[in-house]
Amino acid sequence: MGGGSSSVLSKGFSVLIALWLAQGVYIAAASADDVQVNTYTTDGQKLPSVSLDDDGDFVVVWQSSGSAGTDSSTDSIQAQLYASDGSTTGVEFQVNIWTTDAQRRPAVALDTDGDFVVVWESLGSAGSDSSSFSIQGQRYASDGSAAGDEIQVNTTTTDAQRLPAVAMDDDGDFVVVWDSQSSSGSDSSSYSVQGQRYASDGSAVATEFQINTYTTGAQRLPAVAMDGNGDFVVVWQSPGSAGTDASSYSIQGQRYASDGSAVAAEFQINTYTTSAQAFPAVAMSADGHFAVVWQSFGSTGTDTDSGSIQGQRYASDGSAAGGEFQVNTFTTNTQDAPAVAMDAGGNVVVVWHSLGSAGTDSSTFSVHRQRYTANGSALGGELQVNTYTTDAQRYPSVGASADGLFVVAWQSLGSAGTDTSVYSVQQTSGEIVLFTDGCESGDTTAW
Repeated sequence: MGGGSSSVLSKGFSVLIALWLAQGVYIAAASADDVQVNTYTTDGQKLPSVSLDDDGDFVVVWQSSGSAGTDSSTDSIQAQLYASDGSTTGVEFQVNIWTTDAQRRPAVALDTDGDFVVVWESLGSAGSDSSSFSIQGQRYASDGSAAGDEIQVNTTTTDAQRLPAVAMDDDGDFVVVWDSQSSSGSDSSSYSVQGQRYASDGSAVATEFQINTYTTGAQRLPAVAMDGNGDFVVVWQSPGSAGTDASSYSIQGQRYASDGSAVAAEFQINTYTTSAQAFPAVAMSADGHFAVVWQSFGSTGTDTDSGSIQGQRYASDGSAAGGEFQVNTFTTNTQDAPAVAMDAGGNVVVVWHSLGSAGTDSSTFSVHRQRYTANGSALGGELQVNTYTTDAQRYPSVGASADGLFVVAWQSLGSAGTDTSVYSVQQTSGEIVLFTDGCESGDTTAW
């Protein structure tokens, strides 16, 4: 945010009110209705992913049962572009060109200028992988025009390649990670975590590489984040650990320099080791600070009911910044499927779905969020994101711009909009940090 002006978002988004102070800007956000993303409404629209550029323009992608485009075989990958004021840019469009069988579980990443890449798992490929699921990708310019052809990411083609994630640096270089039921490296035990780096022109940099060094059991569900210079970190869930967690699943991480070389060794992220730690997500600031969140079956905090959301912050050198902390304050039933975003200054927003709510949604699953300042202080309390409360709201994704605008997207069983068929994709937005002038610490001299 800094000294720039704030935008007032259109109907259906959070309403932003900017009060110019002596130093900095105070932003207040008021809740408004959810916005339905998908315009194709036949059957289910699921598992969205969202990413923002530095100006707050954003892209939402999702898995669709069918398509208004060329893919009528089964699931397709759909996308919608938005301007920073919340208005749509163009119309919903189909991402995948290969349309045989299922295209699922998309992820999207944007660079500073709004150029973006979408990756997904595909049952089959126009490339060399005909064995099972492969990892596909498509690059786009900021105006939504395709840049080059659909590409097969994986070079290891034995068995299934699934659950991709992607991150992009300021210049448009990017890295894709996924879990593989085989390996180009040393892991022949079960699933491994694989990666492939790309230059901004879409050319592969070096070769596919194995990320995990602990190889016992299945290493799965990777997530990745990248800073402005191309340094990146990968996190995943592991059944066991080379560290202290031998009870069940643990959360592991590996840092990389921008040239693809590993920085130090694989490390265990969770310090609470009772029962399972699963479903990790990671976000990184422009200068390399990062935060990891995950679901824990138990907690060192107040949540002993079922699944809780845990977090751990890190400095850019990989050292832990403070201890592991519990994110959710509503602790009844399970808290699941976390996602995290970080702005350029290191401020964080975490989202997840909750079975129950301290807010207005008592029907079933709802979407919740908690914000943090760059020093790890909680900013206000946990809040319910969704305003449409009929049936289940699940699997949120969150992205943030450089100056702290964030957008949350999720799948909704039903919609206050036009989609009453099955699942729809919804989204809403807000600001991570309320104060940008130091007043959050109680010092009002800047006023």
